[in-house]
Order: sequence, then C-alpha cells, then structure tokens
Amino acid sequence: MAKKNYPFFEIEISKNYPSGISTHIDWKPNTNIIETRDSLIIEMELPGVNKSDVAITLLNNQELIVKGVKNQPRLEHDSVTYYLFEREFGTFFKKIVIDFPLDTSKIKSLMENGVLTIEVSKKVVSKISVEIK
Repeated sequence: MAKKNYPFFEIEISKNYPSGISTHIDWKPNTNIIETRDSLIIEMELPGVNKSDVAITLLNNQELIVKGVKNQPRLEHDSVTYYLFEREFGTFFKKIVIDFPLDTSKIKSLMENGVLTIEVSKKVVSKISVEIK
C-alpha cells in the first residue's frame, strides 16, 4: 500500500476493497487535489466510466473513498488479436485522508467529460478561549 503525505492530507492507494468486492485494483485514476479558501476540490480522470459504476463515501468526516469499475467493451468478433493494449479497464480504488474539518452537509459531485469532480466545503471552526484560574 503506497502513501503520499501532503501538508493537509494523506493519499492512500489501496490494493484491497474494504467491502471484499475485489482483492486487487486494476488501475489508478489520475487525480488532482486542490485546496481553496473555503473547500477541497478533487478532480479524478475516469474516461469511459459510467457514473453508475462509481461510489463515493466519506468515512469519519476525513476519509474520502472513491471506488468503482471501468468495464471493457466487448467486440462483436469471434477471434480478436490485440497488437497494442494501453487502455485501462477493471476496478479502481482511491482513498484520500483529509486532516482538517469538513462540512459534510456541503458535498457536491459532478461527472462530466470523463472527469469526476468532488467539492467538499471546509468547516468553519471558531476558536474557544479558556480562562485560566
């Protein structure tokens, strides 16, 4: 399992589905993670993936999990020989661990032109002063 650490979050690319659906991943979608003043935006390239084949889950207000499958189209020919096979198909899984508070009531997602965009608003946390006695 590979981990990459960034200033505000950790990305974990897992080889196991927690649900037990699959014991491996077949490909890893390219992903951008962008932080704005008010939100975190995740852009994930999913060309050829139907939005009905993608699941987005937020666990414990800090683990954003995107998983799904990209099915290979079936050719109508009896005998097929591939001379080049670069397109990726099969299952994918990506977990992004975020270490700042999120407003879970404000999560938006959009799948357009092969790109899944997820936007999660940051939670405004007010400071609490404690009097010392």
